[in-house]
Amino acid sequence: MLSFQGRDFKGLFFDFRSQLRTLFIDIAEYFKTWQWYLHKKLHFLGTGFEESKGILVDVLMAKRGAYHRPFLHFALTALAIVAIFFAPFIVSQYPTARGVGIVGEQSPSTVVKSPFDTGSMELSTIESQKPRRDVLDHVVASGETLSTLAKNYNVDVESIKTLNNFDDGHLLHPGDKIKIPPVSGVIITVKSGDTVYSLAKKYGLASAQPIADWPYNTFVDDEKFSLASGQTLVIPGGVAPSEIPIPAPILQKTPENQIFARGSGILSWPTNGVITQYFAFYHNGVDIASNSAPSINAADSGRVVSVLYLNYGYGFHVIIDHGNGYRTLYGHMSRIDVSVGQNVSRGDHLGIMGSTGRSTGPHLHFTVYQNGTAVNPLSLLK
Repeated sequence: MLSFQGRDFKGLFFDFRSQLRTLFIDIAEYFKTWQWYLHKKLHFLGTGFEESKGILVDVLMAKRGAYHRPFLHFALTALAIVAIFFAPFIVSQYPTARGVGIVGEQSPSTVVKSPFDTGSMELSTIESQKPRRDVLDHVVASGETLSTLAKNYNVDVESIKTLNNFDDGHLLHPGDKIKIPPVSGVIITVKSGDTVYSLAKKYGLASAQPIADWPYNTFVDDEKFSLASGQTLVIPGGVAPSEIPIPAPILQKTPENQIFARGSGILSWPTNGVITQYFAFYHNGVDIASNSAPSINAADSGRVVSVLYLNYGYGFHVIIDHGNGYRTLYGHMSRIDVSVGQNVSRGDHLGIMGSTGRSTGPHLHFTVYQNGTAVNPLSLLK
């Protein structure tokens, strides 16, 4: 047999193959080690990112009033920078971006809705109704009165008179410039020592919750609702102190057979107390308050689909799906005694009234959703 320096070729071949096989095994183990290391690091980084993101979201939600402006300014600045650098490229790549082939251009404030449940492919539009934030300057036209302006802008006459310091006999003339508030109520400049509670009492509110619920009011401390001297504050539903009427009985739910709303009767009252805030375009439910912290009960039979414990927004709250297109939300509870997936009957105990989340005092925020849209609960309660 042929040999090479005392070794045969066959033995040399098997020795080389064995070393090559060992080399491949070592390389595979090397890459497996790297794969395990990278997977561990990525998992660690991903977990840390999610935890940090959750903390950041909680802080931003809890402090959304304080961080609203800087966050908005930063987001708009970043969006403008991205648009400046990438807009030319997008336009060059997509001709329709220049308007070619666009049919039926719609207003940005329009929401498109397709009624697939009817089998029709026709599209209808629903105008969005976002609360107006700022006071408007209006130039009076011929024939306009305080009553017509109040109706057109969906505010009451007294709110316009208070904002403009008009007396009861004031008449409008064409060309007059007047201010229109964004909502019925009063707009004030906060003074030293003012609190949401003292202002609510001063301007005739049953509670301070409407001040907290107005989406554009900001606070120095979003948990305590503390105010800064000199800031502008909207008090929805407030009236000038000289116009506050003598207190009258407020609608109250009691165990007796009394009727407080001429609704359809689909739902029963979820708790006892007084109505301190009604359904409005900026407030998607009714607030029922009581210092005795009564039980919160299901307005109708259904299935619990959500139980959340938050320190902002609706706080501790429950959502029930009634299976007929309706869902009900019970917010600001101090204790929840049901769990997700649990079936409940009308009148079943859900928890206890409280003041968790964005709340100024013990009350229940009760919202009714019909096919995903918030509707006035008073039209459905007995």
